[in-house]
Amino acid sequence: MPSKTISLETDAYRMLKREKQSRESFSQVVRRLVTDRPALTAGELLEALQPFAGVGAGRKRRRRAAA
Repeated sequence: MPSKTISLETDAYRMLKREKQSRESFSQVVRRLVTDRPALTAGELLEALQPFAGVGAGRKRRRRAAA
């Protein structure tokens, strides 16, 4: 896969290194941190939920008749 060289300030590098797990590359760390972060605004939440539009939670349960 092609790669790009980037420059980070020392404090940013330390923060990234702290997040790095064993056997994880820095590219994997960046991907994990960018894609796994929670939605911070309602707009971001709606955008994150777009792939699930029209998908239900499963079969509806029948309600039992009141006794």
